[in-house]
Amino acid sequence: MHIDHFKEHFESIIDQRQDAKVTYCLFEVLFGSLCAVIDGAKGWFDIREYILGHHDWFARNNMFLNDIPADDTIARIISTIEPKQFQECFIN
Repeated sequence: MHIDHFKEHFESIIDQRQDAKVTYCLFEVLFGSLCAVIDGAKGWFDIREYILGHHDWFARNNMFLNDIPADDTIARIISTIEPKQFQECFIN
């Protein structure tokens, strides 16, 4: 599946963060987290380590160009997603 197709499935997820406080793109963090979990990541630290380890690939795909969030930041961003909304996108 191409990244754009993946993005289409998850574009309905509402980013509930305040615009002025957004440093990291919701889609990038969500996509990176899902890739990491599929690869066996067990927690937020593992997710960050996965993104760091694959940063060249993410950068070639225009993601995480400025920086990679800390593990607690990843946790905070993912926790803003409504579980029902995520479930519906994931199932579709």
